[in-house]
Amino acid sequence: MVLLKMITKGDEAELKVKISFEDEGGDPPSPPLVQDRKLYDELLRVNFRGPRYDVFAQELWTYGIRTLTAWMRTGAISHHCHRYNVAFDASEAELSILARTSEVREALAVDSVTAAAPRFLERSLRGGEWNPDKGASMFTYFVGGCVMAFGDVFKTWSRKRRREVVVMASGLLSSEADAMFPGQLSLFGDPAETVASRDTLRRILSEATPEAAAICTLMLRRPELNQREIGALLGGMSARAVEGQLRRLRGTARVLAASGKISRPQFCEAGQR
Repeated sequence: MVLLKMITKGDEAELKVKISFEDEGGDPPSPPLVQDRKLYDELLRVNFRGPRYDVFAQELWTYGIRTLTAWMRTGAISHHCHRYNVAFDASEAELSILARTSEVREALAVDSVTAAAPRFLERSLRGGEWNPDKGASMFTYFVGGCVMAFGDVFKTWSRKRRREVVVMASGLLSSEADAMFPGQLSLFGDPAETVASRDTLRRILSEATPEAAAICTLMLRRPELNQREIGALLGGMSARAVEGQLRRLRGTARVLAASGKISRPQFCEAGQR
């Protein structure tokens, strides 16, 4: 499939189609709109089929994918969603995932472009919705459709990820938590201290983000995992993001200890391999 062949590892990798425009989502240096109209008329005559259309479609999809991945990496996707009145309710952890994890960016971009392409073909091109007199090139118009499709694609991904994180995070605070402290590697250096400090742990985690609680669950249940592997299980968080969650959790514990709400825990460096 042409679309799948275009996807490579990393935003900066060379794509099958050479396109000489910036990777930051600006308009491609397309011909003047009069030439855009000429191209449109040419494609219309062949009913948007055949080799010429295939080349155009591949360039269009490549531009859409590169633009969306760049906007997700830089955080500009928030601005463009607002620009097109697209709901984009990303958490801090999700923004970090988009900024640091190319696999997630690429998957979301491909799904968005795949969703936007049929509508663009049927309504914007064949249906005549695109109008060069309004000042937008076909590439720009298509990317607008990709952003609108991105809203639903991101929402589906985010909801699934958040459900999984919440289910995982609930493990340490549930009635089944007693079975999760068999004396293995944990947040505390001494397994015996872990067993004796369940209430303290629950108090700390009640102040934690779902991601931090899920990280703790994985550290306790699967001590063989390193931070990179833990992050992968939480929707593509980087090892740096995992450590950031733990660092903030340690800070929360210190604040609780300073206020006398808990005894001061001694955190070890679990999960940092």
